[in-house]
Amino acid sequence: MTTNANKMDSAEVYNLFETIKELLIKQKEKQTQKQDEVVKVDNTLSEKLDIVIEEVMKPKIVEHNYAHKINIGIHSNWFFFSWVVLVFIIFGLFWNMLNQRETINQLKENDLKYRYIRMIGQSNDENLYRLEQQFKFGDSIKIVRKQVEKYEELVRERAERIERARRNSEEMEKIQEKTKRLKNIN
Repeated sequence: MTTNANKMDSAEVYNLFETIKELLIKQKEKQTQKQDEVVKVDNTLSEKLDIVIEEVMKPKIVEHNYAHKINIGIHSNWFFFSWVVLVFIIFGLFWNMLNQRETINQLKENDLKYRYIRMIGQSNDENLYRLEQQFKFGDSIKIVRKQVEKYEELVRERAERIERARRNSEEMEKIQEKTKRLKNIN
């Protein structure tokens, strides 16, 4: 075997190749089994995922039942406080209305006093004192108002007469100018 020591028998080489071949086949089978298991696991997961996606995509009718409750009984705090607030608001508005009415009446009286003083044409302490005393009584206010209105009506009529006279004089001047022009042309 010394000469054959370096050489191997062809039958032994064949046996070695066959054992390697069998080992490779076994290893390949193990890998395919693992892959099949992974594929089976992946298939079950993907099937479950598909089912969940289908359920999510299905339209669902959702009913919302809200029960809003407002207690409007006479004994509730809300009712009592709302009425208290409303009463305060009404009294506040009534008070404001009275103040405005007093202010408006005072302004009307002051306007009438001013017009009366203009009617008299002069004002001194005695006239102002007498005027203030007259405005303490409602009857005197009516009398003063009638006097002022009558005086203002007379002033208005006089202003209208003056305006008419001015217009008439202007028209007269225009007519005289026209007649002069006509005389000059002839």
